[in-house]
Amino acid sequence: MTVRNSKEIGHRSCILCSIMILAILLIYGTAVADIPIKGMKDYYYEYILYNINDFPDYIFLTSSSIWGWKHATMIDKATGSFGGGYKLDGFRIHAIKSDDFKESLWHNSRSKNDQETNCAEYCGNNSKIVTSDLNLPKALSLKEDPLLDKIVVYLIVDGISDNALNISKTRIVYYNINGTIRNLPVA
Repeated sequence: MTVRNSKEIGHRSCILCSIMILAILLIYGTAVADIPIKGMKDYYYEYILYNINDFPDYIFLTSSSIWGWKHATMIDKATGSFGGGYKLDGFRIHAIKSDDFKESLWHNSRSKNDQETNCAEYCGNNSKIVTSDLNLPKALSLKEDPLLDKIVVYLIVDGISDNALNISKTRIVYYNINGTIRNLPVA
């Protein structure tokens, strides 16, 4: 074996070792994120798009920040509420004019358990769907609070055009089991 070959082998081994260390760190970071921490609790946000009925000509959808349109839902028109899901994920909000929405394609995308829709094919490249810039987390970890029942984030649609969906947070409310509420400022 020549000196040149041994240097190449050493160099390749170093690169391979570096890649393995990076992979281990990435996997470890993901795994640790799901480990419960004593004294901390995961609280899932409930979102309410409270002026949804001001836009009767639109259908509002959510998609996953991580998995995109593979986990899509339709926002309930009656309540404007949505929430739940994997705690490290987030929501993206979208709108499409009712006249442009192909409900049959949406329903054909439903999963077997009918809880979510894989809308990647229909929604993924649909130029009629506009998306908000707002990225909404699904959960947060807080020091465990035996009084805290739920956290509700109130959203408002500021406007919709053919190119943009403008949504903003108006307030965050912590509802306690004893009936008291705490309003938090919107960041």
